[in-house]
Amino acid sequence: MASAKVSFQNIAIKYGMIVGVAHILFFLLMRLLDLTNNVELSYLSGFFLIIGIVVAISKFKRLNGGLIKYFEGLGIGVVTAFVSSLILGLFLVLYVTVLDKTYIEAMQASALFPEGLSVLSMFMVTLAHGTWPGFFIAFIAMQWFKNPEHSMPNQI
Repeated sequence: MASAKVSFQNIAIKYGMIVGVAHILFFLLMRLLDLTNNVELSYLSGFFLIIGIVVAISKFKRLNGGLIKYFEGLGIGVVTAFVSSLILGLFLVLYVTVLDKTYIEAMQASALFPEGLSVLSMFMVTLAHGTWPGFFIAFIAMQWFKNPEHSMPNQI
């Protein structure tokens, strides 16, 4: 087995990109259905992050012969979350500057965001708001995956 060539960074980046695309599609679906004013619904996209991190940790563990170091699992969670947040943040910058310039004005008018919300601050909040949960999700997931006998169901 080529376990020496498996890096947690590559797996985390791959799943981060998948989760980032899922976040964008969810945002566009909410926008299409005119549900972006319902901020609580946006938290449903957190399930994409949970699933992405758990699957990434599981895949890394499987490719690594059933072994995973604790900090590798935490790293997978943080990198997956950062990459997905970066993709979503860049998309939102593109969206509010090119596709729908009124969207950021609507966010500023809501009580949840400050009136002086800039594109840069929106980008930075998206990064922070998406990356920190990745650490906590990985921390929780690693309570299961740190033991050699624990893996995802239907995996050897």
